[in-house]
Amino acid sequence: MKNYVLLMTMFCIYSLTCLTHYFLTFLEQGRAFLGVTMIIPLLSVILVQKIVTQLPILSTFSSTKPKWSWLLVSIFIPFSLGLLVHSYFYLTYHQSFLIITPSQLSMLFLIGLTISTGSALLEEIVWRGNFHVYLRQRYSFWSTAILTGVGWSLWHLPIAVLYKPYMMPAVGIPAYLLLLFVLSIVLSIIRELGQSIVPVAIFHGMMNVFYLGDGQSMTVSPDNQEIVKCLVIILFFVLFCHKNVTIFKK
Repeated sequence: MKNYVLLMTMFCIYSLTCLTHYFLTFLEQGRAFLGVTMIIPLLSVILVQKIVTQLPILSTFSSTKPKWSWLLVSIFIPFSLGLLVHSYFYLTYHQSFLIITPSQLSMLFLIGLTISTGSALLEEIVWRGNFHVYLRQRYSFWSTAILTGVGWSLWHLPIAVLYKPYMMPAVGIPAYLLLLFVLSIVLSIIRELGQSIVPVAIFHGMMNVFYLGDGQSMTVSPDNQEIVKCLVIILFFVLFCHKNVTIFKK
């Protein structure tokens, strides 16, 4: 695929996203409809690659049979990271980030493995599916992961600017984008090693539920929450890369 096709697709994604957020600002509960934006990457791929340039797209979605080991990893790690952050805020500020009662965990698992994973799949078949496939034909893994990470994290910028109640946007927004960039690299590693988009979607969906939320009515500022979550994901990234060090050679 020519590079201009990916650039056209990216331009379409950003344009439709900005247009959608513009209209959402006129709604009283616009944030409740943010899920609409998750279909935009797939819609852009269909418009640009399938209709305009008439390229095959189904084979780029990487919906192959996943390995059980990666499925379990994609469930266990987000759950563990969520509990770690929850424990930090509970022990430090005596506030609940993830749950108030243990019985809520079962509901979080149910949402994470169904609605949240399904929504994440709509994103991942494009970012870690279509884009990953075409970029890997021309670039190394790390170049592919970095390019995808920059594009994916910046795609979330309107959410940080319009919907996140940061007390210090100059701190909260960069921390949020860095958090998403590092998470994107982790997702790309799972995609590369797992050779399937399924565990990537599960990991993403579970992170949305267990890690990327704004806490249970916490008084800790969103800025501080983003900084803590950013530092934890960076630490995890370093350990994860050390565990899968062979990927550096590819």
